[in-house]
Amino acid sequence: MVCKYRVVLSVDGGGIRGIIPLRILEFLQDAFRQIDSELDIPSWVDVFSSTSASTIFTGALMLRDPKGRSVHTPHDILSLYVKRGKQIFSKNTGVDAHNSVYPLSFVLQHFFGDITMEDLKNHFLFMSYNSTSESSFSFSDTMDRYRNLPLSKVMTACSAYPGVFPPLKLGSMELVDGMLTTQNPAQLAYDYARLFYPTDPIVLISIGTGSNPESSMDVFEIESNQTHENLKELSQRDRNLVYFRFQPVLHSLASYSFEDENHSIVDLLDETNEFIEHNQTDFDRLLNLMAIRANT
Repeated sequence: MVCKYRVVLSVDGGGIRGIIPLRILEFLQDAFRQIDSELDIPSWVDVFSSTSASTIFTGALMLRDPKGRSVHTPHDILSLYVKRGKQIFSKNTGVDAHNSVYPLSFVLQHFFGDITMEDLKNHFLFMSYNSTSESSFSFSDTMDRYRNLPLSKVMTACSAYPGVFPPLKLGSMELVDGMLTTQNPAQLAYDYARLFYPTDPIVLISIGTGSNPESSMDVFEIESNQTHENLKELSQRDRNLVYFRFQPVLHSLASYSFEDENHSIVDLLDETNEFIEHNQTDFDRLLNLMAIRANT
């Protein structure tokens, strides 16, 4: 019997806390390589989805070179976040004060300047927010109108948090951080995947960027957690959905943000490594599914 299940990867938004899903993806990538040395993220994920600044590394992970190999690995991007994260997500215009070039914009233009949406070969759904109409907006691989739009602009449109970074103007729209419409795009990712794979079994991997303890959750985290509960319930009713949610609770870093200099990025990594260790059973379940898929 041939296993034909599809894999959907959904990543929450969270600025510098993108270190958390990057570390989890680095762990998974290393484990998958033990199953098959040729297995990389674009080859085992059918549909990518993300919101806010997580769109930056999600889009980067989708890129391939002319030989079909990944251009960027989770390890590469995680190293960049660790070394330059606080500068990248700073609201200071220190790169070019005269022209008000934000560090984030500078990095996106440097790494993705000539790349367009057309260069992303997997299915994808990236969340943004149109502040003009006060409504959600998404970029996807089905949007022929924006096929030649630079990927750097897409990333800017999804991660420009109001009051920190200026919006991206696209026609009559002013696009800002997708966190304003959803912090957890997993349900949207699943619904989008069903457009392409209406009857195939789906493995949905939802990775968070860390949350406060339940008693201290903000409105974004409450909504995100509700999405998780809805999908967990759906997976119990739907035999064609296998659902994983990897979301560390940051007990010691509940107030961490990219402007907070009191906690080091190393602490985020330590919390994530502890989460991986304590949830090894769930990771083993996922790795077993990947092994089955690799052998069919």
